[in-house]
Amino acid sequence: MPYGMPLLSDLELRYPFAPRSRKFFDSIPVEDGLASKEVIDQTKSRLLSSLGRVKYEPSMSELVEFSSFFAAALVASQDPVLSSRFSKKEGERARAFFITEGPLNKTTIVAECFGTVVQGSETGEERQSYTLPFEGYLSLVSKYELKDPKWRLARQELVMGVVRMGDNLLNDFFGDCALAAIADGVRNLKKAPLPKQLVGVKDEVIQYVPSPKPRTNKGYLYVEDLLAHPVSDGRHRLTWLVLAPYLINVKKLDDEAAIEKIRAFVQAAGETSAMRRFVEYNVRRARRNGLLPPAFSTLKKEHPDIYGLLPKEVIAAAENTKGKNAS
Repeated sequence: MPYGMPLLSDLELRYPFAPRSRKFFDSIPVEDGLASKEVIDQTKSRLLSSLGRVKYEPSMSELVEFSSFFAAALVASQDPVLSSRFSKKEGERARAFFITEGPLNKTTIVAECFGTVVQGSETGEERQSYTLPFEGYLSLVSKYELKDPKWRLARQELVMGVVRMGDNLLNDFFGDCALAAIADGVRNLKKAPLPKQLVGVKDEVIQYVPSPKPRTNKGYLYVEDLLAHPVSDGRHRLTWLVLAPYLINVKKLDDEAAIEKIRAFVQAAGETSAMRRFVEYNVRRARRNGLLPPAFSTLKKEHPDIYGLLPKEVIAAAENTKGKNAS
């Protein structure tokens, strides 16, 4: 590290997606942060590792290791598949570091990375456990849109307004939140111009990015039937989970066209100004986050409460289509 540069803490080095880490990176001059050959080489290695092309070896230089994370995020933001692979690999790396932390460090790290208070304690069996206020827990699950069913509040141990987790579950929770936080950060970089120092890295790495699998719309046919059969109950949930993601990210409509289609759906039971704002917000949210709606089978399995809101005509048509495809 150059003389006179502030020292990196373990938290900033291990968890570069934390707000404190970003502030540190912003304090580094561009010529130190991106221009050195060591940073460029480490950036390339980091990205190729996320694609399974090389085994990643951390740099001996803390500043190079730290700066390469942000440089790699900038490059990854240029391609959706690379962005997904990079976020997954870095989330796994953060989880691996977190597993090795002591109980006190874990509570500090969660607070620093996600702004949520966590307290640690030992159970009667001398196993480590942690508690989170359920408001903080729900806030993180909602903010990072954790879709794994195991993060539903109904599946957590809830005691007197706090969520209790064992050590392994907290490790998994931290890892999933880290992946989502990194993915959000990479998406936010998409509109930023790619520094000229990284153009060559992008050209070299992008050739190894696998082509995305062609997306079939068969599992979403039920949404077209749903749009033709407005419901009075569950309009909010159907809007944010199904309709907005479908119209924006499957049908590829522009915002105004998607808003009008959803408004026609909700108007059957009356539309308030609050409902219109809700529709507009969730259309923008679906575009910002690239959300996809659940396929019919996924909705039935993982969201039975929302599946139960579908009109019988929609369910019958979807089941009939499913039966024909299976035969």
